Order: sequence, then structure tokens, then C-alpha cells
Amino acid sequence: MKFVATILTACALSTILNAQVPDFTPQTPLIGALLHDDTTEAKRLLERGADPNEGQFLGWPPVLLAIMRQNLEVVRLMAAKGADLEVRDRSGSTALMWAAFNETGDATLVEELLRGGADPLAENQAGETALVWALRRGDTPAAAALRKAGASETALIKPSIENAIALLQKSATQFNQMSGCSSCHHQSLPQMAFGIARSRGFRIDEAAARRQVDVTVRVLKSVREAALKNRDRIPDPPIGVSYALLGLAAENYERNQITDAMTQVIGAWQGDDGAFHPLPPIRPPLESSTITATALSLRALLLYGTGQEERIARATSWLRTAKPRTTEELAMRLLGLAWAKAPADDVRTATTALLAAQRQDGGWAQLPALETDAYATGQALVALQTAGEPVSSVEYQRGVDFLLRTQFSDGSWLVRSRTFPVQPLKDHGFPHGKNQWISAAGTSWATMALSLALPPQSTSGSTP
Repeated sequence: MKFVATILTACALSTILNAQVPDFTPQTPLIGALLHDDTTEAKRLLERGADPNEGQFLGWPPVLLAIMRQNLEVVRLMAAKGADLEVRDRSGSTALMWAAFNETGDATLVEELLRGGADPLAENQAGETALVWALRRGDTPAAAALRKAGASETALIKPSIENAIALLQKSATQFNQMSGCSSCHHQSLPQMAFGIARSRGFRIDEAAARRQVDVTVRVLKSVREAALKNRDRIPDPPIGVSYALLGLAAENYERNQITDAMTQVIGAWQGDDGAFHPLPPIRPPLESSTITATALSLRALLLYGTGQEERIARATSWLRTAKPRTTEELAMRLLGLAWAKAPADDVRTATTALLAAQRQDGGWAQLPALETDAYATGQALVALQTAGEPVSSVEYQRGVDFLLRTQFSDGSWLVRSRTFPVQPLKDHGFPHGKNQWISAAGTSWATMALSLALPPQSTSGSTP
């Protein structure tokens, strides 16, 4: 055994020694000084005539090495000696991007380059801007300086939404094929996201969208008669059926006998207190709250109900005095009050309470002891916008920044599940394994929030 281990160790060492290792030897004395952050030597070499544009280290010209060190003194001297501040590295990344690339978020060097004429809108080969690089460290002074110079999240939002839409449509189709059912996480919430995205000029695969509508309608039609006779025929109508109707409304589905029946089923679940009480809270956050059930039911009745004014008024009255305990409840209470056009004071109080839950990183968490995530953040932003909070506000933009910097390259956001596993998990084509269903829901809320940050482009589509 020792003999075998000795041979393996020798083989590994031989592989390392014979590998093609990049040459890290500095090409010029100036580059050597910059690599070691030797300001005194770099200044001496520059004063004696060293060329600030000569050579490179792993594709980085000398001035970029000084910028990486955030060495303002040397950068200024190099600029005075003719350094090209418009130079790019092999990826097309600019000096301004590298200035924004610092863990403290310091804006000093960013502001220096902007004063020198650096373009805050320049993109590298990956389509990234300096603001993208800055936001990876949060909402920092560097990001603020770039915004002041004209950089905007708008250019970042569009590809984010496009990637999310493509993924949501693909996984929704796979969900249907594998389950033969519709859901709030793979149908209704994505449909709501697609409705807003359409109104902002985004392209949706309309054939796929129609298939999702057909699946939802087919499921509702199959249980219509039984549900009218027995309100318990469908599990949790105040949430499940209400979400289905919100999704159909986002696809501009017109009122008919099916929607009439479903509003009757939802109405049968309203309690004497005016609230709509869901099943026991074993599937948080989507199906765990009376506030959520009441707000969604109220919205479904507003969209498709007839002669439901008394039910809507009672639900609104209950929401006005409801006591939210989670971010889901804070957001859903605000949505319900805004949808019902409740008194301005009530909406304002609910708005203030939701804003107070925003975290330092710009996002929201579902519960105080949990991490910030896209589900809570997207839902909170949608509720705030629906209630009249300007998307240009500092709070809304901080939320947008959080979503942009936490999205995965595949278009998704990761949200961790904490629900009781009522249904066995099957892979339905959305990333994140056992967390895929709630992650699809969170991605939908995040997509809605980002879409609302953009100006409307048409009258098509729907708001939540």
C-alpha cells in the first residue's frame, strides 16, 4: 500500500512539474513594481521615463494593475505621463470596470476616471458595464457614483427578464407534461410575470402561453360541477383557485361559465369575519396565511366576480385590521388593500410597515431569521409598486439591485424550501433540485418586480 501511494505521489508531482504554467515574470520593471504595490518604485520609474503603456501581465496593461490596487496616486501620475485610460483587457473590460472592482465599494478612483471622461455605459465582451461590477458588492458609493454619471440598471434589467422568461416558459411546459396539472408556482405566477413583461415590450412565446392557459382551464373545467356541489372538492380554493384566476386574467382570459363557477367556489370559503381561511399552513409561504388567502380571493372576485361587492367589502374590512407576522403577509396585505382601493391611510400604513422590513442588502427575507431571497424581495416590490410607490424611489432601486446581483446565469433565483413535503418531488426542468418549485415562484415574483421597473411600452398585458 505504501509503495502504491509513493508511486501516485510521484506521478502527481511529475504532472505538476511538467504542466504548462503561465509565465508570471513581469515584462518590465514598472509592471514588477505595480505587482508588488511598490508605490515608491513605480513613481521613481515613471519619473525616469518608464513607458506607462508598455507590456502587460496576464493581459492587463500597467495602468489596470495600478487601478486594481486602487492606487490613486500612481494612476494620476501614469495619466500625467501619457497612460491610456481607455485601454481594455483581453475580455474587453475597461479601466472604469476595474476601478469599480473593489471590495469596499470605494468611489474615489471611479470618480477620478469619470472626471477624466471614462464612459460609464461601456460594455465588455460579456455585455457587462462598470455598474454591473460595482453592484456585485452591493449598493455601494461606487455604484452611486456610476448612476450619477448616467449609468442605469435598465440595460441590466432587460437581459435578466429575458433569461427568466425563457426558463419559466420551458419549465412550465415540462411541469404540465409530467404532472398533467397546473400550479401557482409553474403556471399562475409565471403567467402574471408574462403579463407584465408583455406590457414592457418583451417577447413571449405566445403558443406556449396559450398551452398554459389551456391546461389551467382544462383542470378547472374538469372539477367545476363537483366543486359547485362540494366546496371541498378542490384543495384550498382561496389560494389555489384564486391564483389560477389571477394567472388567467394576466393572459387576458375572458369571463365565462368556468370563471363564474370558480368565483362561487372561492366565495364559499369566506368566513363570518370577512376573511378567507385556507387549509392548515403546511406549505409556506404560498399556502400558509389567511392574509394571503383573503387578498388573493378579493382580487379574484374583483377580476371575475359579479355581484360580489358585499364579499369584497367584508374582506377589505378584515384586511384593514389584520396583523401581519411575515413578509408574505406584509406584502399580501398591502396588495389586497391596494387592489380594493382601501382608504389612503390604510395603504400608507401598510406601505410603511413593508418598507421597514427591507434589509441592508436591499432585499427582503421571508422570516426574520432567514436569508434575504428573491421570493420575498420580488413580492415586496410588486406590492409597493401596486400601492403607488415610485419605481424610481431609493428603496425600490435597492431592491432591484439585490435581484440583479443574485440571479443565476441560467435566469433563475434560488429560494430555499421549508414546506412540508405533501407531494413527492419530481424534476420539472427548473434548477435547484428540491428547491425548484419555490424557486420558480420566486423567479416569477422577481421577474414581475424587474419588469415593473421599466416604463410601459404597450397597453397589452396585465398588472398583478
